[in-house]
Amino acid sequence: MPTDLKATLEMLTGQPSTEHPYLSVYLDWTPDGNGDRLSLRALEDELNIIGARLKDRDANLESFNTDRERIMDYVTNQAPVDARGLAIFACDAESIWEVIPLQVPVETKIVEDRFPHCFNLARIIDDYETYAIVLADSQESRILVVSLNQAEQAAQTSAGEEIRRFDAGGWAQMLFQRRTENIVKAHTKDIGDRLGRLIKRYNIQHVIIAGNDTFKGIILNTLPAQIKEKLVDYINLDITANMQAIMDTIEPMMRNVELDQEAADLAKLEEMVGAQTFGVVGVAETAMALTKGQVRTLIMHQNFLATGGECPNCGTIRAGLRNKCPYDGTEMQPLDLREAFTARALQQGSDIQIVEASEYLDQHDGVGALLRYRDTPQAQTV
Repeated sequence: MPTDLKATLEMLTGQPSTEHPYLSVYLDWTPDGNGDRLSLRALEDELNIIGARLKDRDANLESFNTDRERIMDYVTNQAPVDARGLAIFACDAESIWEVIPLQVPVETKIVEDRFPHCFNLARIIDDYETYAIVLADSQESRILVVSLNQAEQAAQTSAGEEIRRFDAGGWAQMLFQRRTENIVKAHTKDIGDRLGRLIKRYNIQHVIIAGNDTFKGIILNTLPAQIKEKLVDYINLDITANMQAIMDTIEPMMRNVELDQEAADLAKLEEMVGAQTFGVVGVAETAMALTKGQVRTLIMHQNFLATGGECPNCGTIRAGLRNKCPYDGTEMQPLDLREAFTARALQQGSDIQIVEASEYLDQHDGVGALLRYRDTPQAQTV
């Protein structure tokens, strides 16, 4: 199965910031019409610029040069040719080397900072949740797991015995029908059991079942409640369909699920803020909520950008450029708030929802949060 991206994100953001150059590299790995990858030139150019900047500020060039050589060797000789995107995180001085080939589109971006820039990975997790696709009839089934837009068969089942045609009437027909029903029920129970185990193993958020109309009622009545809660839809699809046909069918459904989730979270945010209860909007208010550990779901516009500072002593995040921490007087470190918000939310186990468009967020700096608990507003005025 694809890389456990959430675990990788938690690992990257769980480490303290460093004084050494930390490279975050995102590359669009899709070749153009001539088979060339234009992101390679962008990578080389940006690494040249970063190298010159680090030399001017007398930074750890040895660590950077080691990372640069390793990155160029990877993209030249090791990166999978079928990947659509690459994410690379490197800091030799801190023994950081993480490469993530992706089957989803990635915008090229190369950054050097004190910490990893993980917003793009968080967005991929938000946009490409894990699905189970069950293709089933009364005799057999295939269960696929779709993670990061990549599908693999994870299980298959078959009925305990083959169901044959039986033309006799009377009691014999009734007995045959009852036996057939028992075979099908046993098979659907097996499907449910296998699916339940896969849901736990791969942290599957959504389920789509495909089959014919005659099997629909049987399997839907047999599924446990915890699986029905994850069910997106039951669709008509040949269970022998190839992977491309399956993905072409379900991709619009997955897209609609994500848009529905965005709309639901935005509606909840507006409701909570309007009631002055479990919601905040705006850069300053969201920064304070993250500082206090209040955030249950961080909601950001995809184009949200802001600058601010972080106190290296107490961890306070503040919007805008301030010289000193208002609480202990420590000199604030400037930082990209989109990346800082992402990292802090991940460190606190908060969900992250990144939305494509929202007039409501546009009116409030492009960011807000649903809260775990309310707090008094006095600290927000400091």
